[in-house]
Amino acid sequence: MARVMPPYIRAAVVTLAGSGLRIGELLGLKVSDADFKAGAIRVGRQRLQSGKIGPPKTAKSRRTVPVGEVVTDALLAHLAARPSREWLFTMEEGEPLNYRRWKTEWNEARKALQAAENGAAERESRKAVELPHMVTHDLRHFFASALIAGGASVKQVQLVLGHASAVITLRIYAHLWPGEEDRTRAVMDAVLGGLRTGCGPKDQAVKETAGQRA
Repeated sequence: MARVMPPYIRAAVVTLAGSGLRIGELLGLKVSDADFKAGAIRVGRQRLQSGKIGPPKTAKSRRTVPVGEVVTDALLAHLAARPSREWLFTMEEGEPLNYRRWKTEWNEARKALQAAENGAAERESRKAVELPHMVTHDLRHFFASALIAGGASVKQVQLVLGHASAVITLRIYAHLWPGEEDRTRAVMDAVLGGLRTGCGPKDQAVKETAGQRA
């Protein structure tokens, strides 16, 4: 999606995927909200579908989200190409980027991706793959899924997503965390690895936990 989006909002896709912001939060970002030195984005407002600026969705939605170099580099390149004194993302005419324009560009990009797949399938003499229906919120799910896969705790995911409580986070993403039984097996296999009888995988070095050796 980042590759096929128009250059003037390409960095928005990278930012959404790398920060987990809601689309309204992204549209409400000002240049001053991006702390490039600290590698963070401050969320303090959102742009409503009416175009007006309002407070974040909930009190917990007001937050500072850490972002990596990929996001900061994309934003720096974006601002170098499209300098702005106020709003981080603007339309080609210079007005703040709004929902209607974003949705139009997103849908056009989806069509471009499907057309590219169809063209590739025709050149390779194979059946074209029907790409999944993607919505902007999928980028938020992508961000959360990546964090969980990387070992982030429920609390950390809740904080960076701006959920009102960990209950909401678990309701949406509980299936992505390893089950407690799987976690128990993995932890104890790691701790007791040196006691393997040789029937299973090759013995590993004895590991110590809490200063004790089995």
